[in-house]
Amino acid sequence: MKIGIVTQPLLNNYGGIIQNYALQKTLRRFEYEPVTFDCRYKSIPWWVYLCSWLKTILCFFIPGKRRTFAKITTVEKRRNVFEDFVSKNISKTMPVTSLSRNLNLTDKLDAFIAGSDQIWRPKYAPDIEEAFLGFLKKDSVRRVAYAASFGVDEWEYTAKQTRVCSALAKKFDFISVREESGVKLCKEHLGVDAVWVLDPTLLLDESDYLDLCKNVQISSEKYLAAYVLGMNEDVQRTCEKIANEKGLTLKMFSADAQASLSVPEWLAMFRDASYVVTDSFHGTVFSIIFGKEFKCIYNEVRGAARFESLLNLYNSGKLEKMRQFSLNWLKNALET
Repeated sequence: MKIGIVTQPLLNNYGGIIQNYALQKTLRRFEYEPVTFDCRYKSIPWWVYLCSWLKTILCFFIPGKRRTFAKITTVEKRRNVFEDFVSKNISKTMPVTSLSRNLNLTDKLDAFIAGSDQIWRPKYAPDIEEAFLGFLKKDSVRRVAYAASFGVDEWEYTAKQTRVCSALAKKFDFISVREESGVKLCKEHLGVDAVWVLDPTLLLDESDYLDLCKNVQISSEKYLAAYVLGMNEDVQRTCEKIANEKGLTLKMFSADAQASLSVPEWLAMFRDASYVVTDSFHGTVFSIIFGKEFKCIYNEVRGAARFESLLNLYNSGKLEKMRQFSLNWLKNALET
């Protein structure tokens, strides 16, 4: 069976890339053939910039309304530090900015999976309809949502988005979400039943990730890895305090535009750390996978619900049981 995966763009985000790698590896172990749609955010039309610039010029003559000219942005590209891993480890289509305009890519696929990551959070999905597989024209094709995430436990959709996505959700054969709170959101706002499962990264074993970073030399230094996406003075002081108390060297690691580690090096950061401080969901995941002592800092803006579900499972000792349930659910969703 050939399966197309729709997820957040595989750009410059460690967690987003490694979760897709994990899902593809799991599907291959089920003897399926996965391919991920290499989606890129759409460029802003030239006329939008023209209108903005004209407004900026007009505002120049109005006291208190002056503003700077909008900068032209293009479709974001994967940086080399990420491209190397993606090209070697993830099966993907050619880059596309709109799935509805590239329907030829879907012709030879037998099923479609939406997920994982915060694919169903409007603020992170410019075209939310595509995240619900709205580009598919045949109702008979198999649709599965695996660990699709809203990221938060409140409803962020507009009335129109709710109406459209509810209709699309009802076309799915099986729906699972990454957070326990997502089950309730699906029922109350989309009118569909959903099941709570694990993020794809947790479907693999520690050995799978150790194999990915086996060529990265093991660090002999005892250090605290601070992998924090929303760094501020309070968090900085917290990291310094814990490092001093434990007698560890403090090492700061960056993501997104400031990222400098390859994906294997990023995994090795968790593998070799003596302690981890993170506000990243996948930073928390890999602290758990590698058995590290860690401190998780919730970032309310980026979504706390995803942390709560994961940590509740971890602290209750039910993570392995949930892993087996999630694997069985995914296999059943594709075979039933």
